[in-house]
Amino acid sequence: MRLLPDAKQGRVLAVILLLITLILGYLLGMHWWFVSPLLESRQQMIELRDEEARFRAIAQQRDAIREALVQVRDFENENPGFLTEANFDLAASAMIQRLQEQVDLLQAGERCKLVSRTPYRGNRPGRSSKEDSGPFEKVTIKVRMLCEMEHFGPLLHGLEGGSPQLFVSDLVVTSRRGSTPNPRSGRPGQRTPAGYLDEAFDLYGYLRRAPGGRS
Repeated sequence: MRLLPDAKQGRVLAVILLLITLILGYLLGMHWWFVSPLLESRQQMIELRDEEARFRAIAQQRDAIREALVQVRDFENENPGFLTEANFDLAASAMIQRLQEQVDLLQAGERCKLVSRTPYRGNRPGRSSKEDSGPFEKVTIKVRMLCEMEHFGPLLHGLEGGSPQLFVSDLVVTSRRGSTPNPRSGRPGQRTPAGYLDEAFDLYGYLRRAPGGRS
């Protein structure tokens, strides 16, 4: 009984063993120590090249982005919705003047008149610093007036429909009973009872805050 292969089979077996040894040697000696790091470096180079291409594309769009930002700033500066005054006090004064002009346009006399108008900054406890440092400042006028409803409706429409844009909030209306001159009476100074409304509300608008500081 033959236990050893013949010479031809031995050569084939030797070649197979040699191939196995070479493959193992490559995997252990070459691939993990040299080829694998080179492949990782190649992948990193590809990623860096792609990132550089993205940065170049963004850099080429720099002028377009800058021009778009200029257009946005110009739009904000020309936006009729914001108060145009330089600070809170001037904006409050302009709002009070506009309120008085709207009342005068009604030509209602005692039937629609202002009782008080007070600027209000809203510096109440618990106010967050984010509200104080935002790009816009809310300018509020606390208004109280006596006005009949037939005149009060057009007054609100004139205030909210003009430019810069103003808003009305926290409206409280109380019915009162008063007296007005009777133009049909033959007696001078004779007055007849008439109903009117006691209105209190906040009139406010937004002022663009100056860069780097409070208005």
